[in-house]
Amino acid sequence: MQWLAVLACLVIFLFLGATPSWSDEGATIAAINKASAELDAAFVKGKPSEIRRAMTSDHLSVTPYYDGPQSVDEQIASLGDLKFSQKNLDEPKIILLAPNAALRIFTAEFVGTFKGQKMPRRQFVTSVMVNRNGRWVERFYQATTLKP
Repeated sequence: MQWLAVLACLVIFLFLGATPSWSDEGATIAAINKASAELDAAFVKGKPSEIRRAMTSDHLSVTPYYDGPQSVDEQIASLGDLKFSQKNLDEPKIILLAPNAALRIFTAEFVGTFKGQKMPRRQFVTSVMVNRNGRWVERFYQATTLKP
């Protein structure tokens, strides 16, 4: 009976420790990066319909320049107050969390303003990307100010 408990524990550890496999990890990463680039371009151009298409409806964004966490509607409403350009300082790293979810992280340099206030220049960006109906869209975005 004791061996059965040991076997059950072993199976549980193997199950919990198993990492999901993706049939084409490179294609998944490329699709995530493409979707993120399209969303960034939509913000720079101030295109609300493209922004909505590239995010989940329950998206949340937390940045050092917004007045607090913002929904998609709040971000779109404040597009007139946002003027910026962004340059990635390193290659984004994609961490596949599940077949339909990924974490994307990188450091970027921002030049611009929000509501007339200068944006922090160096920021560490984290986004959660999810695959919805065959398309990668952003579910969560957070930018954290880094020291110069």
